[in-house]
Amino acid sequence: MVKGEIIIVGDEILSGEVQDTNSFELAKQLSSAGFFIERITVVGDEQKEIVNVLLTAIKKADFIILTGGLGPTWDDKTVKAVAQALNRPLEINKEAYQHLKACLAKHGKPFLPSHEKMVLLPAGSKPLGLAFHACGFKLIFDEKPLYFLPGVPKQMNQILKAQVLPDLNIIFPNISILYKKTLRIFGISETEVSNKISSLLASFPEIKVSSLPCFPEVHLVLRANKKEDLDKLIKEIKTILGNDIFGEDTETMPEVVGKLLLKKGYHLSVAESLTGGLIGHLITSVSGSSNYFDRGVVTYSNQAKIELLGVPKEIVNKYGPVSEKTARYMAEGVKKLAKSDIGIAVTGYAGPTAGPEAEVGTVFIGLATPTKIEVTEWHFNGDRSEIKMLAAMTALDKLRRYLIL
Repeated sequence: MVKGEIIIVGDEILSGEVQDTNSFELAKQLSSAGFFIERITVVGDEQKEIVNVLLTAIKKADFIILTGGLGPTWDDKTVKAVAQALNRPLEINKEAYQHLKACLAKHGKPFLPSHEKMVLLPAGSKPLGLAFHACGFKLIFDEKPLYFLPGVPKQMNQILKAQVLPDLNIIFPNISILYKKTLRIFGISETEVSNKISSLLASFPEIKVSSLPCFPEVHLVLRANKKEDLDKLIKEIKTILGNDIFGEDTETMPEVVGKLLLKKGYHLSVAESLTGGLIGHLITSVSGSSNYFDRGVVTYSNQAKIELLGVPKEIVNKYGPVSEKTARYMAEGVKKLAKSDIGIAVTGYAGPTAGPEAEVGTVFIGLATPTKIEVTEWHFNGDRSEIKMLAAMTALDKLRRYLIL
């Protein structure tokens, strides 16, 4: 097992001003490549702290990837810290110097003394990322590869894929492939998932399974050394959880629904009240959705429901805008308005205030299909944005379950 450590440098991470996405991306890609990440450390911009963290990591890890603190400003102290920790003098790296000088000349700018900090690297460094206009570097210390990458996520990710991972694969050629599969679940809680499959998992002790609540979904991440073992467990989990599993790996609910609509040759229209266009946004976030999505209307007011969707005024007055009756007319109305095969309607109260006919979190979802109209009542918990997302995803899931029958 080849063990790596990740070090993230930056006061802005520790203060919460910037979200750390680099460690997430590094851990994901390194793990997928078969490397074991033993520790992720976040450290501020203090040179002394960077030195301590780096020296501690070198004692344990087979390789290290550090991001951040390589820039030209006064608070970027990683290069000096590396030089101090490894006892390497700083010197102008000729390759990095020529590259930066050429880049500046291309824009008609001279190489100024202030640019020197960007090409001053610890002795023995090999520049990384010059093709991406970023200067990271690699050092070998105590026969271990150490990679120092920019903190800008896009640059870091490009250098990781183009240079670091290929280099690690050359240095450690005998990494065993780790097979991984993510099952994406909607409609049941993490606890319900656990209750249903815990006894099954006990029969597969060689497979590592992680349960991750990824609102509003639950993800099961399975890792195994043998593909046949992984396939066998996946098959058995699918038998138990059935249609509660809506996708695998990076598949999203809107993508899955879109594929099913295409397969059936159906066109969809949507009438939204409390979700305010969120369902339409989710559907149209998928490339090619114009092939199956006709239109969406946001009928937030009672008058809009009456005028645009043909909901009878007496229905709204008698039962309220958040009711089974109103949702039924909305679904039927948008289907007729768009002349589509399927109409979805959502009405409810996301809070913090509600109407006289229903409590906060009460949501009615109507589904008008070529043969019938169904309305289901839901009671969601959460804040306003959570209830809106739960309503939108539940509406899509209701459509998905209809389409797979």
